[in-house]
Amino acid sequence: MSQFRCVIQEGSTADARSDELERRLQDHHARHYPGEASSVSWVTVAPGYMFTEGRRSTSSVISCFVDHETTRDDREIYMRGICDLWTELTDCTDHEVVVSLTETAAASQE
Repeated sequence: MSQFRCVIQEGSTADARSDELERRLQDHHARHYPGEASSVSWVTVAPGYMFTEGRRSTSSVISCFVDHETTRDDREIYMRGICDLWTELTDCTDHEVVVSLTETAAASQE
C-alpha cells in the first residue's frame, strides 16, 4: 500500500481542509495507479515551528511513498497533480508546497 505523510501547520487552510485533501490525494493516487490503495497520515505543527531558509514557513510537505518503481515522466505527472490539487484547495502558491516521492519497493529490494 502506498502512503502519504503530510506535514502541515495548525490553523492553516490545509489543516481546516485536511479531510478533503485526504480524499483528493487518495482519489489522485487511485486514478494514477489503478487498483492500488493508499493511506494518508498527518503531522500538524504548531504555528511558528516550521522554517524555510531560516524564516518561519507557510509551507506544507507532502511525502509520497509508492510501492513500485516509477519513471521520471510518471513521477513528474503524479507530483504535479498533487501540487495542483493542494494549491487549488488551500489557495497557497507552488512555492509553499513541497512534494517528494520515494519508491519503497525498489528500496526494500536492495
